[in-house]
Amino acid sequence: MKNKRWLILGTGVLVMVLTTAGYAVSGFKSHFREHGKEHVQEKILSHMDYTMQELNLTADQQAEYAVIRAKMGASIEGSFNRHEVVHDTMKAEMDKPNPDLKAMGNNLKKEIRSMPDHLNVKIDYMLEVYDILDDNQKKQLVQMIKDHMHDKESSCS
Repeated sequence: MKNKRWLILGTGVLVMVLTTAGYAVSGFKSHFREHGKEHVQEKILSHMDYTMQELNLTADQQAEYAVIRAKMGASIEGSFNRHEVVHDTMKAEMDKPNPDLKAMGNNLKKEIRSMPDHLNVKIDYMLEVYDILDDNQKKQLVQMIKDHMHDKESSCS
């Protein structure tokens, strides 16, 4: 009787984990299908462009920003491509008559372990942008961030 309970409990946990993993991997897919990954990428980059426009960059700063922006765009696209590969791999495995859930779990864990590195790269690009600013522009940017945080806090209250 105890073994049957553990089997049912274990099966329930496995179903919950796989369901969560499926949502995690495919959750963004519908948004990409609806808007296209280029739309999401352009939205992120255009938000950065707007902020840089507000800071009135010099010609030299604009040239440096253009290089950083291109690297950021390539990084974002790489993230989308990795997401699609993981999603397609999981879908192909699930389409098999006997999918190897252990292999799927290990692949998903591997991808999740690499996510902080991919996010750190994007943070590094943002810090590169910060480094090209003069002291006055840095103060303006800090104030913009504070205002944005205050607006988010106000909307959550």
